[in-house]
Amino acid sequence: MIDVAVIGGGHNGLVTAAYLAKAGLKVAVFERREIVGGASVTEELWPSIKVSTGAYVLSLLRPKIIEELKLREFGLKVYLKDPGLFLPFENGKKLYIWSSLEKTKKEIEKFSKNDARSYEKWVKFWDVFAEMADFFMLNPPPHIDEAKNLLDMFKGNVNEELALSFLRTFIQDAKSLLDEYFETDEVKSALAEDSVVGTFASPSTPGTAYVLAHHVIGEVNGVKGAWGYVEGGMGGVTQALKRSAEHLGVEIYTNAEVDEILVKNGKVEGIKLKSGKIINAKIVVSNADPKTTFFKLLRNAELEEDFIRRVRSLKNIGISFKIVGYLEELPDFGNGKSLLPEHVASELIMPNMKYIEKAYDDARTLGYSREPWLSINIQSSVDPTVAPQGKFSFSIFGQYLVYNIKKNDEMKDKIAEITFEKIREFAPNFKPIKYEVLTPLDIERRFGINGGNIFHLDMTPDQLYFFRPLIGYSDYKTPIKGLYLCGSGTHPGGGVTGAPGYNAHVKILEDLRKGIYK
Repeated sequence: MIDVAVIGGGHNGLVTAAYLAKAGLKVAVFERREIVGGASVTEELWPSIKVSTGAYVLSLLRPKIIEELKLREFGLKVYLKDPGLFLPFENGKKLYIWSSLEKTKKEIEKFSKNDARSYEKWVKFWDVFAEMADFFMLNPPPHIDEAKNLLDMFKGNVNEELALSFLRTFIQDAKSLLDEYFETDEVKSALAEDSVVGTFASPSTPGTAYVLAHHVIGEVNGVKGAWGYVEGGMGGVTQALKRSAEHLGVEIYTNAEVDEILVKNGKVEGIKLKSGKIINAKIVVSNADPKTTFFKLLRNAELEEDFIRRVRSLKNIGISFKIVGYLEELPDFGNGKSLLPEHVASELIMPNMKYIEKAYDDARTLGYSREPWLSINIQSSVDPTVAPQGKFSFSIFGQYLVYNIKKNDEMKDKIAEITFEKIREFAPNFKPIKYEVLTPLDIERRFGINGGNIFHLDMTPDQLYFFRPLIGYSDYKTPIKGLYLCGSGTHPGGGVTGAPGYNAHVKILEDLRKGIYK
């Protein structure tokens, strides 16, 4: 018998496993695919071409986790993505958002001097809370009966007015927040993407200000708010976690799909693999999303009907698509085809706020956006390990394409066509040599995420903090004794943060110290 069986080798599962092993427990991870990593993986789909088929850039992985698990020593290397953003506009103008405040202000001055001044205020507003990110992320959410005391969390850190402004983002829409700071559509568009990424919403939807907040409080190599490319692709994160976990004594099994969580008298007894092999364990931790955990893996366990109904009602419809592939020349956005700053940046095709709103409206009525907003990332611009000389690996993240079992497969060619047509309006030479389209249905199949939702569950106000995944179960525990959740469907939510995995391990060790499993 082992102490802990972790279902799924995604980054959160590996974080939980590593910390529990570090605490002296006997831990094993069981991953259904041939590689660990979940949705943070690198795959070589064509000879010498490596692409990040799921997550594609890094910022939110908590520095505490990087340091304590010695991930740099185990191979994690991140290239700063600077400029972070590049937006071409229909009138021929272009906007770069740099890590340098002063360089970005000069860029914004081309559009509005007022917005350049406001941008400094915008950055400073988020900087305050970036300093407190670990407090929010590396702690379980307060119990719902403590919600009225949320302001107390800020005492001694920020003034009450600033604290209230931040708490307001939990229910505010991103458009109104951006309107408070900026007057030009170009600047608002550049900053709006983080509010809708992975979310079936438009910038004017209440709650999207928090989605934005969730994405701007990270850092890369000590640069606050920046994003970066992991050397070798996003699998570089999970391969470093794998090496760290194994160094600490974790046993990791690939091609080991879990068929069922075994339960007796309301308590876990272990897991059964698809092969039929039974693994006895005192504790089981699921890195899978809540619906996969409770409906697929716990299909023979006795759960209260009310609980099942609540899980079933959770919102988790995927709406993001990916296109990965490679080019033989860099896209020319008007400055030429040689390596330029825009090729390092995330190249955003979202020319104005109405464009994003229209893409969302289309998806609500048609199931897809006739003109999707897009984020193009050419990792080989800074990382020579992902493509040979003369070839350029790319990742396109787009919205919206609504998860649909019957229609997603037949939409692939259309999604590729409208995506490439839209990019060519700004870079006419964008012609992939090879590419692969991943719809939300493909994301479900490839990564085992129910509904193809990259965050496991929507990050809307009713599914955050003490509501995530459900009221009464925001502390990583479940109705089954000895079964815990550690994936993105728990607090603080999606993205490659490692925080759900970290928080789950803290709760498990706390319960063990109480002698619950003796």
